[in-house]
Amino acid sequence: MIVSDHLNKDNVLTGVHARSRWELIDQLLQAAVKNRQVRGEDGEEIKKALFEREKSMSTGIGKGVAIPHCSTDKVDDIVLVLAITDIGVNFNAVDNLPVRITVLLIVPKDKLTQHIKTLANIAKVLSNDALRQSLLELDSPESIVKAIRNFEKNAKK
Repeated sequence: MIVSDHLNKDNVLTGVHARSRWELIDQLLQAAVKNRQVRGEDGEEIKKALFEREKSMSTGIGKGVAIPHCSTDKVDDIVLVLAITDIGVNFNAVDNLPVRITVLLIVPKDKLTQHIKTLANIAKVLSNDALRQSLLELDSPESIVKAIRNFEKNAKK
């Protein structure tokens, strides 16, 4: 799965301010609702699933990255929303570093293999130090999507 296939300027947030991981996850989910990737009436149920997953184990994977995620029967396709925060957010990450790049992932419940592959691909893309630094320096959703797309294209070569 190509990460950039599920990203567009409408589901990339820059300059995000959040005091906690819970507030940040909620902001990402609200963006998915606003973009009609998630139905408004399903938002609370999905938020509960995301929070439960986060409570069971932090989704802060290290190097300033978190991938809060869940599976649900309330979506028909993969939902990705990426946020770059102005200041780091405490996610209790494995390396204890604050998180500045967060990718919300919501996957249909009946697509477990796709869920695992998508998580792995996001982690692989964001493990690149140069790409992460570039994403933190870019200031528009369009430029962030383009940077990820170019990285994925060059990684295939």
